[in-house]
Amino acid sequence: MSKITISEQIRSLRKSKGLSQESLAEDACINLRTLQRIETGNAIPRGETLRLLAQALGVSIEELSMLADASNVPTEEDQGFLKLMNLSALTLWFIPFGNILVPLALWIFKKDAIKGVRELGKRILNFQITWSLITYGLGLIIMFFMLKGSVFVHPFIMMAGMLLLYFINSILVITTNRRITRGEEDVYTYSLKIIF
Repeated sequence: MSKITISEQIRSLRKSKGLSQESLAEDACINLRTLQRIETGNAIPRGETLRLLAQALGVSIEELSMLADASNVPTEEDQGFLKLMNLSALTLWFIPFGNILVPLALWIFKKDAIKGVRELGKRILNFQITWSLITYGLGLIIMFFMLKGSVFVHPFIMMAGMLLLYFINSILVITTNRRITRGEEDVYTYSLKIIF
């Protein structure tokens, strides 16, 4: 008989206790979005999150994990690599589209080897692709209207606007790195879902 995943175990326990996702998230003092990602298998509860869920469900961490099949889940933990993958988006300052290409390469090579890389990599890539579409799309639209002669934007103003968007992206990457250090899982939530 095949074992069930920890996501299925948490969902099953929650339903058997008649709890909604909202009420379990509230009881466990975790973010509802985090619980939804855990139950869909897009995030793996670790550390404090796992302890809070076990406590809210009235089981021990061992009982919660006992039926879960961890054979397909990477066991190596490397928070340093997670931070490196996030900071690699800053290569946009040196390499055209480096904010996408470098994290993509790191994600492809390590997504099945290190815990958290699969999910965080998707979030980083979705955010950076969204940012690139907005930033370069806005630049192309402005240039198109300038070529048609219907709008004039001084080149220095356009460059300042693009530079501002680069700085905003860099600040978000750096603040997200701090959140990764603190073990927060709910990062880069505002982006298009391009990579599932």
